[in-house]
Amino acid sequence: MITRLDGSSYGEVYENTNGDGRSQLDDTSLPFAYEMSLFIDEIEDLICSGVKVPLSSRVIIDQEQCLETLEAIRAAWPSEMVQAKRILLEEGEVLERAEVEAEEIRKRAEREAALMLDQSQLAKMAEVRAQEVLEAAEQEAARLLQRAEQDARDVYQGLEHELDLLLRDVKELVAARLGRLRR
Repeated sequence: MITRLDGSSYGEVYENTNGDGRSQLDDTSLPFAYEMSLFIDEIEDLICSGVKVPLSSRVIIDQEQCLETLEAIRAAWPSEMVQAKRILLEEGEVLERAEVEAEEIRKRAEREAALMLDQSQLAKMAEVRAQEVLEAAEQEAARLLQRAEQDARDVYQGLEHELDLLLRDVKELVAARLGRLRR
């Protein structure tokens, strides 16, 4: 049973012992890549313990155990990755809100300018003020857009790095397992 970071369990428990039965690894502090390697080990064990189909390289595995392990992987997926997906989905909403806010500021500036047009000297000042407000709104909208894009890039790069590490770990694990199976 695999013990997940949140304490719930799936499948077979994996722990390192130092010979006297005491665990060397605290299951509640497993890093994501290590936890995923335990799930991969369990899937690999399911495949290796499956019934071989004669005269082929095919194996019959326990579907229920395999599906339980896959569900455990989904449950153990880091909240940061789920949050990153949510941030990417919200990026459009942030941009839309910035555009709506800029439009409201522009309309307010136009209303202010229209009220002041009756007085010739004040009309010029109103136009200048309206332009300043509009420019400030555009700058704020650009800043919000830039920040949202940077946040999305940062999350994406973090995810890419985590996935690269996980892929490397999986490749190393598969290569090691294949090496042992070929001996």
